[in-house]
Amino acid sequence: MTMTKEIWRQRWLDSINELTSIDLQKKAWLDNSNTNPHWTFVEFMSCYFDDLFFDENYEYYIDNGWVSRQEYQIIKDWHKLLDKYDAPKNDDYDHKSILADIHWLEIVKIGVDAKSKLVEILNPNEKEYLTAEINYLDLPDKV
Repeated sequence: MTMTKEIWRQRWLDSINELTSIDLQKKAWLDNSNTNPHWTFVEFMSCYFDDLFFDENYEYYIDNGWVSRQEYQIIKDWHKLLDKYDAPKNDDYDHKSILADIHWLEIVKIGVDAKSKLVEILNPNEKEYLTAEINYLDLPDKV
């Protein structure tokens, strides 16, 4: 499948939604019966940074009109903090430690603030991607 602007933006907004929902993270990451690897810290980060093809920054997507300068200005501080985040003891699979980490909680809070600003400028369809309540138990495997 070719990555179109519309598909990329949906994935981008879905990923921001997942990474800014501490409630979803607690439910999905701490559910020991969950066997779907998508619903983990590692995959949330991978979906955002790897699947969306972020090398260093947003420049490619801004230059090609996939992200506006205004959207970037809203999200850039959160993106930079997220990119620099290291899980406690560098254990990306220790979800309890990540969810208790004040640095992670601050990144999520900054992301929530950015998300609320993005919602103000998105079209109705994109607002839905960014604000939909995600029930990881109702969704098919994403991986």
